[in-house]
Amino acid sequence: MAPIEFIPNAGACLVTTHVLSGDGRIQRMVREAAQNPLDNGWRIMSDIDADEHLTNTEYWRVADYNDVCSLEPALIDVWALPVGSDLHLFRDGGDPRIVDSATGRQVIPPAAEMAAAPSADAHDVAKREDAIASETCTALSSIPDWTLALNSVTFTDGSPPANRCLLFAAGEGDTDLDRWFSGGVLPPLPFVAEATLPPGTIAHLAHHREAMPDASHRLWSTMDYAVQRDGQFYFFACRYR
Repeated sequence: MAPIEFIPNAGACLVTTHVLSGDGRIQRMVREAAQNPLDNGWRIMSDIDADEHLTNTEYWRVADYNDVCSLEPALIDVWALPVGSDLHLFRDGGDPRIVDSATGRQVIPPAAEMAAAPSADAHDVAKREDAIASETCTALSSIPDWTLALNSVTFTDGSPPANRCLLFAAGEGDTDLDRWFSGGVLPPLPFVAEATLPPGTIAHLAHHREAMPDASHRLWSTMDYAVQRDGQFYFFACRYR
């Protein structure tokens, strides 16, 4: 059977082996400057690609963009977006949605076309925060000795979010974090390391933010959250400008 041409002269892209093998599902799409006339600049990654995969050329393959669209038709609408685009694909049990990784703004389909805003129901908020806490623990699992992670992510209009992740070795019993949440005062615990939250976690936080406007339709500017390594404890607190 001849390949389907969704987009004439779509060009080639770089795709991770986890995408092509079907072991992972397409999750992140980044468009860089083309390296040659056949390259359209798109870099397609899966939900199971870790940093060691993305930085290793053995895990990347050149593929026809139309062939990748056969794996995920949502990429048809992505093709024309400009160099510099950094996107995440969410399914949420329904039709795929593509959002800007830095801001959480929905790109495809345009937010104006959506019939309803994302739910801020307390149960849905708790489910999203539970998933983010679990994802954070997994992302930091290769770093030894820490038992408590204090994370702060700040969103500003027109620029990528800033994030800070501080890892501590907590002692026995509960740690009082009220002063950190209220004023940024770090707990008197042994400091282990400073880490960086992966882009996927930032994108999930951005999506979480879009679903939580206050009564005046403002979005929070900063999310502080604490996570224990074993995932038995986590706490989220958001601040508005």
